[in-house]
This record gives sequence, structure tokens and C-alpha cells, in this order.
Amino acid sequence: MQITADGLLLRSLPNPLTPAEIAGIRDARPAGPPPTPASEPVRVERRVSCRGALVIAGQRIHVGNAHAGETLTVEAANTTFRVHDGDQLLLEVPRTTTKTIARFKVRKPEPSRRGSGGRTTGI
Repeated sequence: MQITADGLLLRSLPNPLTPAEIAGIRDARPAGPPPTPASEPVRVERRVSCRGALVIAGQRIHVGNAHAGETLTVEAANTTFRVHDGDQLLLEVPRTTTKTIARFKVRKPEPSRRGSGGRTTGI
């Protein structure tokens, strides 16, 4: 047991609970094994914007206008991002952020805004 105040460790004490009291704690479970890092790079999908860029872990990667609107696969390794279109490697860029990846699948495409309730010309 540790006693802290304002993030400063004041004192470490032995656990005051007996094994029987620990067993009586509601919803208590023994800790499992620690998580292991993935042995292969994480693969995620991203949709390329109309300007030819995609964002992964807070990092904007410019793929090119030729790929605008496409769904591409990104491999996130420790130091690089690899962007794939199917089996073809498009580019590999260095990873400049340390953020974790929050989304793994691409969002559904939004319906086109053209022709739906646009301006009407009054005569």
C-alpha cells in the first residue's frame, strides 16, 4: 500500500488485509499475465480525403490526389507507417507521433452533398 499526496510518495506500508479479507472483496480477481506487444505491425484502414491525405495517430500523410476517396491500408510499425493499396506499397513514411491508434476501421462514407437540397434559381 502506498500513501501519496499531490503525486509525492509519502510512505509505503505492507498490505493490511489478510488473504481471507482479500478473497472477500467484491469482483476481485487475480491479475492475469502482462500484455504482450504485437509481433507484427498493426494494420488499419483509412479513407483518403478529397485533398489526397489521410490521418493516422494524429499524423497527416499526403498520399496524392489520385487516391482521393479510396480506402487504403496502413501498417503501423514502431518507427514507420506503410501505406498500401491492395498488395501494392504506395509509400513508407517515418512515424513522428507517439499517439496510440484509436480507430482500426474506416468510417462509412458520407452521402454526397451535391444535388441534395442545393440552391434553386428563382425566376
